[in-house]
Amino acid sequence: MGIKKYHATKDNTITNAFENNLTTRGTGSNMGAADILEAFVIQGQTSASITAANAEQSRIIIQFPISSIQSDISAGVLPANSGSIKFHLNLYNAPHGNTTPEDFTLDLFMLSQSWTEGRGLNMDNYSDLGVSNWISASSGVSWTSTGGSYLTGPNTSASLDFQTGLENISVDVSEQVYKWLDSTDNNGFLIKFSDAEVSGSDSLYTKMFFGRTSEFFFYQPTIEAQWDSTRKDNRGNFVISSSLAPAADNLNTLYLYNVVRGQLTNIPNLSNNKLIVEVFSGSTSPVGSALNIINSSGQSVTAVTGGLLVENGNTITGVYTASVASTSSLETVFDVWHTGSGVSRVEFYTGSYEPEVVDTSDLLYETTYLTTITNLDDTYARGQKPRLRVFVRDKNWSPNIYTVANSTVETTTIDNAYYKVFRSIDNLEIIPFGTGSSNNNFTRLSYDISGNYFELDTSCLEAGYSYGIQFAYYLQGEYRQQPEVFKFKIEEEDV
Repeated sequence: MGIKKYHATKDNTITNAFENNLTTRGTGSNMGAADILEAFVIQGQTSASITAANAEQSRIIIQFPISSIQSDISAGVLPANSGSIKFHLNLYNAPHGNTTPEDFTLDLFMLSQSWTEGRGLNMDNYSDLGVSNWISASSGVSWTSTGGSYLTGPNTSASLDFQTGLENISVDVSEQVYKWLDSTDNNGFLIKFSDAEVSGSDSLYTKMFFGRTSEFFFYQPTIEAQWDSTRKDNRGNFVISSSLAPAADNLNTLYLYNVVRGQLTNIPNLSNNKLIVEVFSGSTSPVGSALNIINSSGQSVTAVTGGLLVENGNTITGVYTASVASTSSLETVFDVWHTGSGVSRVEFYTGSYEPEVVDTSDLLYETTYLTTITNLDDTYARGQKPRLRVFVRDKNWSPNIYTVANSTVETTTIDNAYYKVFRSIDNLEIIPFGTGSSNNNFTRLSYDISGNYFELDTSCLEAGYSYGIQFAYYLQGEYRQQPEVFKFKIEEEDV
């Protein structure tokens, strides 16, 4: 599963707006414990705010646990490669009874000072005094620039456009997060109306978002890490090299999983964790000499070198891969993983695969699939990470009695399959289809000889609710959502 959410650790609304007496500005007020975040601009409410320079306004400040992201990278939970992860800031619109502005821009900046959240609640007459506020970042420490000091320069800001005013914020903040991960102090973000709108003549009152203390779990602000976690083991869909396919599609990757006492474990005493892989013909076991194969450089060889899987910069314990192309049309081919030669040869694993021919057709036909999850439980405890197996077959498959009695129905591997998760009670989308490279394919399913599978991290789901899973397959140049829905519940957490 290539998605992980990090909830805000503190947030606040700071303002210079007038209190109810329209005489005193609420610059010393604090709203750090409020469950709403608010941004607005009010022009000309009093003679003291009749000029643009004196406009009343409120701004949002919010911070996320970048140290937790760094820890997850160090632990291999997130990719180690710089740039492999995309980070999205998510804030959710909070409906309200006041006027909502339309057609406006909010600007996002990296704050340059540390600040205190505070415990103020009053967002109406600004009666809760404390820090942080419009003047002070923390007790005894003023903002370098009144209203929140922030960084300037490349990759420190972003602009957020709103048409109806009811939109959520979902913006790529990868550059800003990578700055924090590198060396820049993490002081969070400042979100405010653009300078052009503050200096204009129109009031923009008011844009609200749910804060981190909101009772609505899925509307709390998050930074979402998205990455491609797909593993494509071609043992179940190995294709014979063909001039009909691009070079990349002629190359197949085979996997070896070294499981010892239920745990993936590196094979000991290998030189640089490398293995030699050869392929052989045979009916029930390898026979004769190694067959010619094509390595990833396009050269015809009798062996290729395999090694530990490196995935987005992380070396995966106990998982070995080797990539080959082959023109052999034998019904069954055996792959042998070994070290050495002659009397020093040590064989560690022998697998097999059945090569497939790239088919052509004189017509474009529609294939409809039936899908099921073979190991989905009715309930999960929040935080479990089940690996769910997906079985797919052609809907029009029509076996006869002999076929049913004498063969096992094989799953169809979908090369580009995606999942989404939604809450059943209201169809609220929790994890969307992460389709396409622009989204890092973050919900694309992996596959091996047993078909498609994916890991579902239930830590991002609220306990006490039922959820549904649906799939979409990329077929013939378009994404096709499958009709089946698979439901499960997240149990209430123990007190």
